[in-house]
Amino acid sequence: MIEVLGVHKSFGSHEVLRGVSLEVEAGEVVVVLGPSGSGKSTLLRTINHLEKVDRGFVSIDGDLVGYRRRGEQLYELKEREILKQRRHIGFVFQNFNLFPHLTVLENIAEVAPLSEARRFLERVGLADKEDAYPRQLSGGQQQRVAIARALATRPKVVLFDEPTSALDPELVGEVLDVMRDLARSGTTMVVVTHEIGFAREVADRIVFLDQGVIVEEGAPGEVLDNPVHERTRAFLSKVL
Repeated sequence: MIEVLGVHKSFGSHEVLRGVSLEVEAGEVVVVLGPSGSGKSTLLRTINHLEKVDRGFVSIDGDLVGYRRRGEQLYELKEREILKQRRHIGFVFQNFNLFPHLTVLENIAEVAPLSEARRFLERVGLADKEDAYPRQLSGGQQQRVAIARALATRPKVVLFDEPTSALDPELVGEVLDVMRDLARSGTTMVVVTHEIGFAREVADRIVFLDQGVIVEEGAPGEVLDNPVHERTRAFLSKVL
């Protein structure tokens, strides 16, 4: 479903991604772990072309993201074509990114019909909040609205960029519960998170990223309990 092949990305002289390759199967849940500055968020942002790759490419369900191939050359798509592609790639940000002047229902209705918007609000347990504004909700509720909005376009994949990092500890569980439900329903997910318990329980595979390269990947039990690389062991010793 997702193919990342040889992706490089630099900001100025700083190379953030250094030839990352990753495949995610349909229905698979991949959790990306790594220290701050390792390139995790940048990797997610290249998957939906919020960041243009310098080298390599990304494809979703066989289609190049952000580009069209002509012969041996890649040409960047026009913005409206990129926006159309992004409808197939749900993205849940750290800080919710809801429109403050719109109600909860209106936020979702920006991307889906009202009937669909109500259905996805119900799915995340917030059917009774459709007329509320984001400022009237807790952080956990706002993030659940953001998840509902990401799902409302019926994407092929959903990307989560540290979705609980901006939440008070007591609100983390309600967001993780929604994500667990998505994983059980077969949603293809790539999740950047520091929630190790969630990763162990829900992930089909864990990828450990450091200094812009994938250092280690495997089943949760393998990576979390018996990491091969010293860098992985050092990181886990600090977060477990």
